[in-house]
Amino acid sequence: MKKFAKVLSLALAVMLMALTITACGSSGSSGMTKQFTAGSAYFIGDIGWYNSDVYTLRLIGEDSYELIFQEYRFGTEDAGTKGLRTIVYTGKCSVGESADGWETHRDVTLQPAERIFMEQHEKGYGRAAIAGHCVIDTANWTDTMTELLDPENNAMTAKDFLGKYAEKVVITVEDPSLDAEDTSLGYKIVEIPTLTLVTEAG
Repeated sequence: MKKFAKVLSLALAVMLMALTITACGSSGSSGMTKQFTAGSAYFIGDIGWYNSDVYTLRLIGEDSYELIFQEYRFGTEDAGTKGLRTIVYTGKCSVGESADGWETHRDVTLQPAERIFMEQHEKGYGRAAIAGHCVIDTANWTDTMTELLDPENNAMTAKDFLGKYAEKVVITVEDPSLDAEDTSLGYKIVEIPTLTLVTEAG
């Protein structure tokens, strides 16, 4: 068990490091200016699976963002990938001084997303509230998405989905460019946000 815990911690650290390396500077044609990350991992004892979550906030240009949630579930005794889920929120944002008063922190206010994309697969989501292998994209809505999300009334639209899950969120980030002499700083999300879709998707 300790060995698996070490492997999980190492895997999460590598994922965060890979994302953080590209955090500062221009990203060329994408227009990304900064990227911040945070992650968590835990063991699901009842079924012997590990769960690793990574949140990535990308600031694009002067006033746009991508907020990406990635979840990876894998087994121990029942080895192999059990679930992969990605949710991407895109919209407008603003950056201001942090309410916590730290000089190297900034509060990024995300306006309700203009688009939400979600994809998941593998058996780990077979009994989730949003179940099975699926793709949801409010910019490319289909009847299949309506049937999945509203099987009783068959009436949900992309606008309804955004109305339910696009929310205003304030995320505090740590920005090393605000204090170049402090080498202990990293491009990170200070506190993982609570997102309704992530919570309710199961």
